[in-house]
Amino acid sequence: MTPRHNYFYLGLSLACLAMSSCVDDNYDLSDIDTTVKVDIDHLTIPINLDEILLKNILKESDQIKIIDNQYMVTEDGTFNTAPIEIGAVNISSRQLSSFEITIPFVPAAVSALGEAGHFEISTPAQQFNFSAVGIPAEITSVDAIGGDLSFEFMFDLQGISAVAGKVEFCDLVLQLPKGLTLVETDGGTYDAATGELSIASKTLIGERMSLNFRANRADFNVLGADFDYDSHSMSVSGDICVKSGRIVIPSDNLIAGAAPANLKLVVSYAVPGFPLTSFSGGVKYDISGVNISDVDLSGLPDVLSQGGTDISLDNPCIYLSLNNPLQPYKAIARTGMTITSHHGQNAEPYSLDNPFTIGNDHADGIYTFCLSPVNPANRPAEFASAEHVAFSSLGRVLSGNGLPSSLSISLDNPCLPDQKVIDLPLGVDLGAVSGNYLFRAPIALAEGSTIVYADDATGWGSEDLDNMTITELNILATVECDIPVALDITAYPIDADGNQINNVRIEGVHIADGSQAQEVNIRITGAITRLDGIHYEAVATAGAAGAALSPDMNIRVSKLRPTVSGYYQKEL
Repeated sequence: MTPRHNYFYLGLSLACLAMSSCVDDNYDLSDIDTTVKVDIDHLTIPINLDEILLKNILKESDQIKIIDNQYMVTEDGTFNTAPIEIGAVNISSRQLSSFEITIPFVPAAVSALGEAGHFEISTPAQQFNFSAVGIPAEITSVDAIGGDLSFEFMFDLQGISAVAGKVEFCDLVLQLPKGLTLVETDGGTYDAATGELSIASKTLIGERMSLNFRANRADFNVLGADFDYDSHSMSVSGDICVKSGRIVIPSDNLIAGAAPANLKLVVSYAVPGFPLTSFSGGVKYDISGVNISDVDLSGLPDVLSQGGTDISLDNPCIYLSLNNPLQPYKAIARTGMTITSHHGQNAEPYSLDNPFTIGNDHADGIYTFCLSPVNPANRPAEFASAEHVAFSSLGRVLSGNGLPSSLSISLDNPCLPDQKVIDLPLGVDLGAVSGNYLFRAPIALAEGSTIVYADDATGWGSEDLDNMTITELNILATVECDIPVALDITAYPIDADGNQINNVRIEGVHIADGSQAQEVNIRITGAITRLDGIHYEAVATAGAAGAALSPDMNIRVSKLRPTVSGYYQKEL
């Protein structure tokens, strides 16, 4: 009887990686007298095994790369959030009344050459009011507002054209709201602390004159405005009027030769509402619409994805590059991160130790981060100066019963934390937070990590083998392993129906971490009949060193000596 060469795949149980073998057909049981029971005692079968190299098992792929002579799991991608936008705010204004006053003539002094006299002008204070409701909840306080603020003073001197060809408004002092940043002053000088605008002289030809002023910003603190966060409203009131001034009629412009005893003056104001274009103050904003694609791990090698495998990576790193679209407004952003590993229906989250902050002080608005359990000594060049962020649990994202099928990455509470901003635009798209990430994890197993490699070697069955009962199978070999793991190897026999043969005793072997030239023996005893193959399993357990796996590492198996004992018996 010549057993098939597949029978000796038992040698594969010596490694956690795939092996190739060949068997020499150098024995023959065909001359055994099958009418009697024939004992077989430690029959040795020669087997040749090729050297096993890790690089032949862990091959480079889209997710497995050899970098700096180390195996690394790598993944990269881009992401973005929904655009950041704080809703528009409209400021309403109360309509102001006009004032009609009669001004007596004051003759000029003798020294006032060329001046017949003047009329002193001032108006009672008129209260303006700006207000807004429905202010977005993201605005927590207001220090200043931006917008197109316009103010118009209109003067109507009824009947003056019958008295003089022109008049001069001199030394006008107008009361405007305080704290404005005026961009149009109609020739006047504005004091933001008092709100007073002074105009030395304005000539009126005809009966009506209009003075226009425009501001693009107002300081809430100086303006005396009130903001109520609970009701999401704000309001501000103040005085507007002509505080003082003179209307002068030059002597050579008197049509009737003498100034009238009095003038009738109508003063009116236009202070319209306006939309806010920006604000300075407190803001708190939740960033939404984060779009990060899942990491698909289905393409990892089988040697890493066997059931029972439990991997804790040694200092994996996530490198992030992020922009801050609100940097021009002195805003910072903050976020946490959670990576969830998916094993079938089970999901296990792993989160950053603490959130990290995207600052506001880089000239290009780009910020880089390195998220890892320990700050790595070597980094990709583009992340050489990245800020380190502690992610203590990151090494466990691949742990569990076998590798996860995928990883999902989410940002935790990405937001603009409550802070002060300067001239932040309202009602417009401010841009999104976007960036890219690089996941790089050396396959350097942390202490206690396990890789389970299992396979079946079957198809050995034959008529002769069906008549053999094996009572003891020993597989002896010399194993050298420079992969930094300890190996526990075991196997069980499989019958012709594909079932495990249970009435046997299995004695596996343990190969110590980093051992050299160790003699091993897998021993299976019992009554093994109808043998069709074996199921073998090797559990690799990492020690404390955590050295990264390298393509130079290998397992050498030599001096392999399988022996079988038992008997061959065939009924007459």
